[in-house]
Amino acid sequence: MRRKRISSRDLRLLVIFIGIVTVVTSGVAYRTLNPPPSEQFFAMWILGFEGLAQNYYPDDNPNLAVGEELNWTLGIYNHMRSIQYVVVRVKVLNSTLVGPDDLTGTPSPITPLYEFTRVLLDNETWSIPFIWNIQNITQRGPMSMLSGLLVNQIPFNGELAMAVSGFNYRLVFELWFYDQTKNDLAFSWREDDSYRSVWTQVWFNATTPSIT
Repeated sequence: MRRKRISSRDLRLLVIFIGIVTVVTSGVAYRTLNPPPSEQFFAMWILGFEGLAQNYYPDDNPNLAVGEELNWTLGIYNHMRSIQYVVVRVKVLNSTLVGPDDLTGTPSPITPLYEFTRVLLDNETWSIPFIWNIQNITQRGPMSMLSGLLVNQIPFNGELAMAVSGFNYRLVFELWFYDQTKNDLAFSWREDDSYRSVWTQVWFNATTPSIT
């Protein structure tokens, strides 16, 4: 039986076809064996009463009385693809004190009121009870000085923050982590030519009288 010879044109087309299939197959195999790295990030959130993203204040009223207890839960998630030592710094500010800056990756310069620390595994979530109330407000003419807080049964006293008529206080929660390259705690990291940082805040007023 006489074999049919492959023409030079058909041979070139066959070589091109095999080359395309090889490239596509190799690309699929490489992506399968070497998937692109997932994004590195931390996440932080605050939940209100009953662990929901609501009911942060009694009767949804941010005007808090002295002694009125609030029961929150902080959530921290580590997706940095490695074990991380993290610190949550809690700060008390008003509307004019400088808060964290996302553009420059800088934290608030205010001294922390309290800190939570923990070593987090990759993809681990950390839930932190945050139960607090106002212990004392001092009036100075039109200004109200927040001079006492109770956080997780630990009292904090002093000139914590001042606000006009007791409006627009805020609790700021900053996430810090141990940076091995700096051998120190860091608030932000560089990614895609920009700064990444994680923080959140909740506003409240202290304008109502003490609970009797």
